[in-house]
Amino acid sequence: MSKSKVFLYLSTSFVVGIFLSSFLEIPVLCKLALAFVSIILVCIFWKNPEMKIIGLCGLVLLFGIWYYGRAQTSSSGIAIYNDKEKITFQGIVAKEPDVRTDKVQLTVEITQVPRESGTRESNRKLGKVLIILPRALQYQYGDKLEMTGKLKTPKEDEDFSYKDYLARYGIYSICYYPKLKLISPGYGNPVLRVLLTGKSKLKETINSILPEPQASFLGGMLLGEKKAMPQEVKEWFNKCSTTHITVISGMHVSIVAALLMNLALAIYLSRRQAFWFAVAGITFFVILTGAQASAVRAGIMGGLVLLAMYSGRLSDIKNAILCAAMGMLLINPQVLKFDIGFQLSFLATIGIVYLSPYIEKGLKLFPQTFKIRDSASMTLSAQVMTLPLILFHFGRISLIAPLANVLILPFIPLTMMLGFISGILGLVWLFLGRVAGWIAWLFLTYEILVVKWLSRIPFASVEIKNIWMGLLVVYYLVLFGWLWWVRRREMVVSSKAVKISK
Repeated sequence: MSKSKVFLYLSTSFVVGIFLSSFLEIPVLCKLALAFVSIILVCIFWKNPEMKIIGLCGLVLLFGIWYYGRAQTSSSGIAIYNDKEKITFQGIVAKEPDVRTDKVQLTVEITQVPRESGTRESNRKLGKVLIILPRALQYQYGDKLEMTGKLKTPKEDEDFSYKDYLARYGIYSICYYPKLKLISPGYGNPVLRVLLTGKSKLKETINSILPEPQASFLGGMLLGEKKAMPQEVKEWFNKCSTTHITVISGMHVSIVAALLMNLALAIYLSRRQAFWFAVAGITFFVILTGAQASAVRAGIMGGLVLLAMYSGRLSDIKNAILCAAMGMLLINPQVLKFDIGFQLSFLATIGIVYLSPYIEKGLKLFPQTFKIRDSASMTLSAQVMTLPLILFHFGRISLIAPLANVLILPFIPLTMMLGFISGILGLVWLFLGRVAGWIAWLFLTYEILVVKWLSRIPFASVEIKNIWMGLLVVYYLVLFGWLWWVRRREMVVSSKAVKISK
C-alpha cells in the first residue's frame, strides 16, 4: 500500500473521529471496545499491511474523538468569575473590533484579574472575554483596557448554544457594557496592527469615493466589512443565495481563485504563469483583509483549488484537502460543528475539484471564450455541493441562485481589482480615486441590480424551516456515491483501453 493511501486513510479517520464526537454522544464502552479491537489488530496482525492499517485507523479515529472531547472540556482562568459580583480586570483587545449597527463587540485577552488578597495576577494570559459596548465607543486592536463589570456565562438552549459557539474562539465569558478606561494603545502583534490600520484607512477611502450601497458591497468583498450594508440589500443577496459574495469565505475565495486562474489562461498566460498570478492575487487578498483567521482559511481553500487546476488533474488533490482539514481541526476541533464558514469552504472546494468536470460536460451551450464554460461549471458545482447545508442552516432555498451566480461571479475578480485600484488611488489623491471609482461603480451597480431584479421574481426564494438532518446525510451519501461510481467506471474503462492498446 502506497504512503499516499496510508495518509489518506489515517487523516480521514481523524476527521471522522472529530465529526462523530461533534454530533454524537459516544458511550465509554464503545470507545473501550474500539481501542481494544484496534490494539489487537495492530499487535497481532503487524505483518499484515491491510489489517494493521485498519487497526491504526481505529486508533486515529479514537484520538479524534478524544481530541474533540478535550477541547469541549477546556475552559479559561477568567471563567471562574462568571455569574458573580462585579470585578475589575485588565486586558488587551486581541482582534479587530466587530462594529455592528447598534453595538461594538471586542474580544479582549485578559492579563490581570483581582486576587483574594487584593493584589493582581499578571504577566500571563488568563483567557478571553467578549465585551459588548455601545456603538459610540471606539477602540482599536492592541488597546490595553481596564474594565469593571459582571462576567456572564454565554447562554445555551435547545435550538442554539451560544456557549459552544463562542468556545470555538476560546471565549467562555461575556461582559455587557462595562465601565472602561483606556490604559495605553500599541500592544498586540505589530505586523497585524499595521495591517489593520491600513485596512481601516482603505475602508474610509472606499466610503469616500463610492456611494451606498456600492461602498459597503465592495467593502464586504475586499475587506470582509458587510455589516454596514443596508438591510434591504442584504435581503436581496439572501434571496438569491449570493451572500457568500459579500463576505470573506472559503467558498467565495475558492470560486474567485478558479476565476482568476481561468482569466489568466484566457489571456494566453502559461499554466505556470496563471497559477502564480492567481496565487499572488489570493495572497494579496488575505493580507488586504488584515490576515484574519477566516481570510487565512479561505486563502488556503483557494490555494487548494489553484493547486488542483495547476496540476491539471483535479482528482489528485484529495490528500491536500484532507491535510488542510486535519491541520485546521488540530488547531481548533470545534470549527467542524460550529463554524458554518468552515463547512461551506470545504464543501465548495470539494465541489469545484470533483464535481465541476462532470457539470462542465452538460454546459455545452456556454461558450468557451474567456473560459466562460469552465467558470460557470465551477460556480454551479460549488452551489450544488453547498446548497443543502445552506438550506439547513438558514432555512431558505433560492430557486434562481444558479442563474444569479452565473451572471455575477465571472465579474467579481475584475470588480475587486478595480475597487482596490480605486481605493489605493484614493489614498494618494481622493479626486483621482473618485474618477477611477466610477469604473468600479459600474460593475458594482450591475451586480447589485442583478440580485435586486432576480430577488423580485415570484417564488425566487422559498423558506423551508426545520430541515431534518437525515435529509442532508441522504443527499450527500447519494451525491458522493454517484461520484464514486462514475470515477470507478472511468477507471475500469481506462484500464480496459490500456489492455487493448497493449
